[in-house]
Amino acid sequence: MRKALFMISLVLASTAFAADGLVERWERAVGGRDKVAAIKSIYREATVELGPYQGTIKIWHTSDGKYRKEERIATLSTIETFDGTNGTVQEGSQPPRAMTAAELEQNRSKRFSNSNAMFFVFFPERHHGTITTERDDAVVFKPEGGIEWRVTLDPQTSLPKTMVHQEGQRTITVNFVAYETVDGIKFEKEIHRSAGNPQQGAVIRFTKTVLNPPVDASMFASTPVATPSH
Repeated sequence: MRKALFMISLVLASTAFAADGLVERWERAVGGRDKVAAIKSIYREATVELGPYQGTIKIWHTSDGKYRKEERIATLSTIETFDGTNGTVQEGSQPPRAMTAAELEQNRSKRFSNSNAMFFVFFPERHHGTITTERDDAVVFKPEGGIEWRVTLDPQTSLPKTMVHQEGQRTITVNFVAYETVDGIKFEKEIHRSAGNPQQGAVIRFTKTVLNPPVDASMFASTPVATPSH
């Protein structure tokens, strides 16, 4: 009995060590937990290629999970805002509408997409949800009320290599193609997003990243506001 209890304790201890080690590798790879902890907000701009169409993205994220995304592709435009609890969508010149229950479930997790996953995984004490590991290269997290994300780290760099989640019946895979360093922290420079068919996927290249820009709570409100230039 003592031997069995000892073996169980050893397995549990090994599992906990592996989980901590995987997240710590990720923290070191991006530049350190302390540097990430100093980030309160991020502003990013990107170009988008979706098949024959091209567009742009402007997006604001906060470390506590608020975000605003302004996306234009060809003649279409969308503005999404999420205040941490509720969200709205504005399509073209239409007035903003409240996100549906399914959209809210997606956006409770989408606010932690790509590099923003650091805000959830590195600081579990700030947010509600679960964080587990698979094998020695995958971190799986699920914000409370949201959907599950599976982040696979590159064995050579310990930076995210892929990030996978479900949108309804579709499996969305994001491949991290290139990185850049901004103020000592590594962010994705180019990502490829697909739902199983690479020819219908999107190529996103980030062209500007600003850490801790001034943001106002009204930017995440349900009504359109003038957005600052950076």
